[in-house]
Amino acid sequence: MLKQMKELEQEKDVLLQGLEVVERVREWYHQQIQMVQEHQKYLGKNKANNDFLPEGSQSHLGRLLPKLQEVIHCLSELLATSGKPLNSPSSVVNRLVAPVPTASLALAGNQQAINMLKEQNRLLTKEVTDKSERITQLEQEKSSLIKQLFEARARSNHETSQLDSTFI
Repeated sequence: MLKQMKELEQEKDVLLQGLEVVERVREWYHQQIQMVQEHQKYLGKNKANNDFLPEGSQSHLGRLLPKLQEVIHCLSELLATSGKPLNSPSSVVNRLVAPVPTASLALAGNQQAINMLKEQNRLLTKEVTDKSERITQLEQEKSSLIKQLFEARARSNHETSQLDSTFI
């Protein structure tokens, strides 16, 4: 009984966290829609000056489009597996959303994984290089200290031998 209560409490916490994220995402979607509409108005007013706009000034959502489609697909699958009735508003949305081809999702996921691994590799290579440079620096300091130690011993031995010869 106690274990079930704990599991239910965990489920509730996860659902509340998900709800918070969904609310923030909803707000983000509204902001993006508003920005796109403003961009459309701007382009509509400045039809003659469209050549002036650089290619990179287009919405950054173009780069996020595959990720957004993947999120929509995942949420649709979540709703489908949660046992929602077919006449629910979410099922209507699922039918309206263009299906995302699995191959393009896999390709986008693979590309993202490749990019992540490249970045990780770059960071690890930098870390190894930094540590190698530090090791080289420490080895040079060690050599210098050993040299100083031998010089100090040699001076000490020389001074001791001079003192010994003075007393003779």
